Amino acid sequence: MAPHIYTSFVSTLLFALFVIQTLKFSHSKAFTNVSCIGAEREALLKFKQDLIDPSRRLWSWTGEDCCEWQGVECSKKTGHVSKLDLRNPCGGLECSLGGKTHLALNKLKHLKYLDLSFNNFSNQKFPKSLASLQKLEYLNLSSVGFYGQISNEVSNLSSLRYLDVSNLWRWPSITIENLQWLSTFSNLKYLDMSYVRLLNPKDWLSPISMLSSLEFLILRGCYLEYALGSLPVNFTSLRFLDLSYNFMNSSIPPWFQNLTKLEYLDLSFNHLQGIFPTAILTNSQSFRYLDVVNNGLEGELLKNMSILCNLQILRLRSNKFSGRISNNEDSALICGRSNLKIIDVSGNNFSGQLPNQFGNFKDLEFLDFSWNSISGSIPTIVGQLSSLRKLCLSSNKLSGNLPESIGQLFNLEEMDIHNNQLEGVVNELHFANLTSLTVLYFYLNKLVLNISASWVPSFQLQKIFMSGCKVGPRFPNWLRTQGNISILDMSNASISDEVPYWLPNILSNIEQLYLSSNMLRGNISRIMGKKIQLLRLVSLSRNNLTGGIPNSLCMSDELHFLDLSKNQLSGRLPQYNKLNGQIPYSLCHLERLGVLSLHENDLNGVLPKCLLKLELVYLDLSNNQFTGRIPSFGQHSQSFEIIDLERNYFTGDIPLQLCHLDNLRYLSLAHNNLFGGIPHCFNNFSLMWANSKFTPNGRFPLGFSIMVDIKGTSREFTTTLRYLFSMDLSSNALDGQIPEGLTWLAQLENLNLSHNKLIGVIPTNIGNLRKLESLDLSNNKLSGGIPPSISNLDSLGRLDLSFNNLSGRVPSGNHLTTLYDQFFYRANDGLCGAPLLKVCPREEHNDKGKQDGHNTVKDESNEGDSIVVWLYSGFGPGFIVAILGFYCILHLKPSWRISYFQAVDRIIVKLSILRMITMFWFKRVFQFQLRKYGVI
Repeated sequence: MAPHIYTSFVSTLLFALFVIQTLKFSHSKAFTNVSCIGAEREALLKFKQDLIDPSRRLWSWTGEDCCEWQGVECSKKTGHVSKLDLRNPCGGLECSLGGKTHLALNKLKHLKYLDLSFNNFSNQKFPKSLASLQKLEYLNLSSVGFYGQISNEVSNLSSLRYLDVSNLWRWPSITIENLQWLSTFSNLKYLDMSYVRLLNPKDWLSPISMLSSLEFLILRGCYLEYALGSLPVNFTSLRFLDLSYNFMNSSIPPWFQNLTKLEYLDLSFNHLQGIFPTAILTNSQSFRYLDVVNNGLEGELLKNMSILCNLQILRLRSNKFSGRISNNEDSALICGRSNLKIIDVSGNNFSGQLPNQFGNFKDLEFLDFSWNSISGSIPTIVGQLSSLRKLCLSSNKLSGNLPESIGQLFNLEEMDIHNNQLEGVVNELHFANLTSLTVLYFYLNKLVLNISASWVPSFQLQKIFMSGCKVGPRFPNWLRTQGNISILDMSNASISDEVPYWLPNILSNIEQLYLSSNMLRGNISRIMGKKIQLLRLVSLSRNNLTGGIPNSLCMSDELHFLDLSKNQLSGRLPQYNKLNGQIPYSLCHLERLGVLSLHENDLNGVLPKCLLKLELVYLDLSNNQFTGRIPSFGQHSQSFEIIDLERNYFTGDIPLQLCHLDNLRYLSLAHNNLFGGIPHCFNNFSLMWANSKFTPNGRFPLGFSIMVDIKGTSREFTTTLRYLFSMDLSSNALDGQIPEGLTWLAQLENLNLSHNKLIGVIPTNIGNLRKLESLDLSNNKLSGGIPPSISNLDSLGRLDLSFNNLSGRVPSGNHLTTLYDQFFYRANDGLCGAPLLKVCPREEHNDKGKQDGHNTVKDESNEGDSIVVWLYSGFGPGFIVAILGFYCILHLKPSWRISYFQAVDRIIVKLSILRMITMFWFKRVFQFQLRKYGVI
């Protein structure tokens, strides 16, 4: 969802609520002479003492009258502090408050409005003391950084009308065990818990459905799994509902059709299936916003477009909607006046023709029908869409001519009609009034540009894509008026002409230049005669260019793709060794690209965001120097099966959007600088589940291979990669616990989480990963025992649990007997049992008892005991003399000698292992000495 759209709707829908709250809580000192109450002033000053205020936002908190302080308002009747608004004004950390919230805040018993949003209290647990502010009606703790669970004591705030505990900054946040405490908020109208982890997501709906006054419900990214269609719901007042970015894998439940006051519905980025119920649109006369992007919904929703008349935003992208668009001959199907501003139905299976009644959509700003099966011509009525800013009709089956009326769209910024069957002549009338146009996609059509050499366009284009169109034979003269071009693609454009002298003048800001497969003549220096700072990609192949390769190309620091093949170039080749740099944005235009492998180069920089929109299946960017955060793969496209980003310099946390990649079976983020926890939603990789129906791809990309660290060695997988299921997150700074959900991925053959900062216990159900061949959890901070279920891993050939804080007995049995090596368990001081040398305490006790039972003999003589006492007393300065005397006595008295050895045997049994070893050594020494001197 576009941020400005989201903000616009929220501000509009909340306007009335905010006005009421403002009237209720905002009392200017201009209307009162009541001074601040002393006890409350002292409480505020104590509250300030524990705050970190780098931008001095609270500079005004001095003097006697706290009602004059910034962010503080008092009741004009009683003088009590009623409002404390400390919301971060700039949204960034540079002006956020930090530190801790002092308990003195509890003294503000008459506080009705508290806003601490977008500050940084990340070192503090959720303060239970807030529950004492029982008169609170407005509480905004959005993105404040509190961690820990929300206490059930919050239920004391029964007067709340507005509650926001969302976490839009995605740093460590609060968690919620259950939502039962919400049941006391009978007056609650606004509830936002976006990106807050619900520990029991199955029970989310029941307590919320009791809030009959609720008007705004936002549970975006809360890990919800079910829509719970069978529960009775009483949302009679609900106007705004956002359940996007969850994991709801069901159909849309029937209770959605009973939301008769609903104005805004966002269900995007879930796994919803089945037919979309159109009653949701018709049962509410106020319905304005519908977003179901990236689901698996079906139905013929555009068959009767009259049900969309009241909508302002319609977003159906990337679903399975089908059917023909409304019949052009039946004008009754289209409303007389539409309020629609955005229509995005791309990436579905719609067919039919574009309706002629589009002229009624006077407010339409964004129209995207791309990637469908729409046929027929583009209706001339499209020229009446005077508000249109973006027109996307690409990748359909459109045919016929481009209507000249399209040239009347003076607000149009982007026109994308590529990859169709359009033909005919395009002239100046098609561009007559396109004064706002900056992006033009014409390629993969059969269009012919017939434009006068004297024509001066009214626009300034930044991106021009006319590959495959007939632009020539002369080089288009109108280009000389364009000074902001960053991408120019006129390859295979039937240009047979001398390179114009003015061409370098318009290429000063060029980043990508494609003029290949033409018949351009002249010296290449006419094109590349001077250094171009931003130049990244150049393709001038298959022309008739002459001369030597310009040295200016070697000075283009950003250049990393150069194709000058099949020309008539001559001279010496300049020393050129800078074919590295960043990934080109041009890759993002390869919309059918399925495999991208740039393994082991010197590529660097931040990955372009446009990569997210590619329908990639295999991506290997390993062994480079990429920096920045890992892109949110899965946000737009769910086609990925293999992602290898290891051995780079990526930082930040692992994006949750990866969890949308149902088909992912190979993920390596090893050897980067990632931190944060392993997402709990990784159990969403359904292709790795035990019951998944995986069929190896028969058309595996030829030559594609990946180096995989498995079983302690690095192996190259080529065609066998199609059968590999692997996850490697090793050598980062990941913390937190190993999610129990990883044990769902029963198809995994390789799991490597080593060299991180993981804590907690090894999941008890680790034995569910029956196909695991290599498991490496070494060099972490894991504690507790090794789960006995690990012995169920019958395929395991490599195990490494070393360098942790594990304790208890090492499991045995089954396949573990083949992994009988203490190397796998070393540097875990608490572990014991085979194959380690350390005996477990209970086993030691049992063994000692057994030995006592088999070796107990009667004490034949107190004389033997006295010998032992005499022996120990002999240790000291006269050790040598005493030993020699003792040897003589043993030689002269056989009975003493017999008693001595019997006593030694009893002592060995009764002492600890260390003493046993020591006495055994003494015994052997004594025996050796006796033999030596002929005593025995």
